[in-house]
Amino acid sequence: MANLLKGFLDNLGKGVLNPKGNLGDFSHAARLYVDDSFRLAPKQKFLYHVVFHLNPAAVVSDPPLKNHQKELNMLVKIVDLPKYSIDMVTAQQYNKKRKIQTKISYDPVQIVFHDDNYGVTTALWETYYRYYYKDGQYGGTDVAGNPEASTKRAFNRAATYQGSLLNQKRFGLDADSVDPFFTSIQIYQLARKTYTCYTLVNPIIQQWQHDSLSNQESAPTANQMVVEYEAVFYSRGRVSANGSPQGFGEEHYDKTPSPNSLSGGGSTSLLGDGGVLSGLFGANDGPHTYIGSQLGAGRQGITLGSIIRTANRLKNAKNLSKEGLRQEGFNILTGAIGRIGGTADSSYGVPNTFIGRSASNIKSGANAVIKTIVRKR
Repeated sequence: MANLLKGFLDNLGKGVLNPKGNLGDFSHAARLYVDDSFRLAPKQKFLYHVVFHLNPAAVVSDPPLKNHQKELNMLVKIVDLPKYSIDMVTAQQYNKKRKIQTKISYDPVQIVFHDDNYGVTTALWETYYRYYYKDGQYGGTDVAGNPEASTKRAFNRAATYQGSLLNQKRFGLDADSVDPFFTSIQIYQLARKTYTCYTLVNPIIQQWQHDSLSNQESAPTANQMVVEYEAVFYSRGRVSANGSPQGFGEEHYDKTPSPNSLSGGGSTSLLGDGGVLSGLFGANDGPHTYIGSQLGAGRQGITLGSIIRTANRLKNAKNLSKEGLRQEGFNILTGAIGRIGGTADSSYGVPNTFIGRSASNIKSGANAVIKTIVRKR
């Protein structure tokens, strides 16, 4: 009997003083990363958009880059965010050391492009090369398809001592390029329908590298460049169609509604995403509909989209069931109670512990919440 009482008291003491037992649950991580719509959750690396602002006078290439500039923004495979190096000196006065900043350096940023079949990213370098360096402007000025003709005039090695008439060609940086090729490069890091924008001021290409070719590999090719810049501007805002980031959500963007949204079919739930009542009382129409909703913003009256949503509401309403409504109400109540669980219970003072609350009681409460809805069915 003593051993039974001892075990009972030990278990009771552990339940109050050590509610997590020998293995803690994920409550701490959930409160940090999940609460407040994932406000403190880490950002994802694949959510970004890069915008290249080019000098209109310099965008001359084949294919014409100015007609594919928005596509160029979408062909960025990898991009580095800005990096900084700060030089410091150590000053010492009566053996007390102080760190003094003397200079800030903006470290180069690497950008890797897909080497697309049409040649948009290669055209970027071609345009840049021909804008700053006179050497690349002589190619193709003679008979097409004749490599000898394209090198005979400007690159005639025998013309070195042939007088000014045969040495009038200009080379290297002697291209009368005064205005910068890039007015800026903006890197947008996206998360939760918002962006953080890093604007590289006066960027200039320090290195460009075409990929290597091999008949032993099937991996896709890429173009990469290293960019130097003079400063960085920061800005933040909400993602919006026809706004910021520039060009995002326009060309090649999938604007078809998600099947989980009411516009794309919806679900046979009452209050969930894409449910029968979604969008009527401030609830979301469903996931992945932000850009599409912005594209239709400002339109008044009956639209094709509203007709489709109404039709899906009626269709899904016919498929609602009493058991489904009970389960939905049960999930809503248990979710609400779970959110309260982060604080001490007002009745018992034991954190994360719900004494005297059973699943049957919660289910009874859920039934009470939705009984008015199912009464007429």
